Amino acid sequence: MKFDRRVDILLNVILPLSLGLFIYWSAQRISIPAVLKNYLPDGCWAYAFISSILIIWDRKVNIRWITPVFLLSACFELLQYRHLIPGTGDVKDVAVYFLFFSIALILNQIFRTLSH
Repeated sequence: MKFDRRVDILLNVILPLSLGLFIYWSAQRISIPAVLKNYLPDGCWAYAFISSILIIWDRKVNIRWITPVFLLSACFELLQYRHLIPGTGDVKDVAVYFLFFSIALILNQIFRTLSH
């Protein structure tokens, strides 16, 4: 089954962002396990972000764009941890970002095959 860029964007960017937003909003209204409430929206964002970069680059892994994403996400959490920017710096957030970035990169080969 082949699909075009619109379907790719829907599945790998819009759907994960919508899921993350739904979890974030739902967690304020209903009881959701803390691990899902605290980390899954961040993971969905991370997956969608890397996927959007991969889609822009025609699903070719461009190290010049992927590496800074990994580094900047860790730096962002470090700045929060040091109270230089608002937020709660957490090593678990970095682990979630890296996990979901990696999932997107692993699945990239499948989506690259399907879209070409």
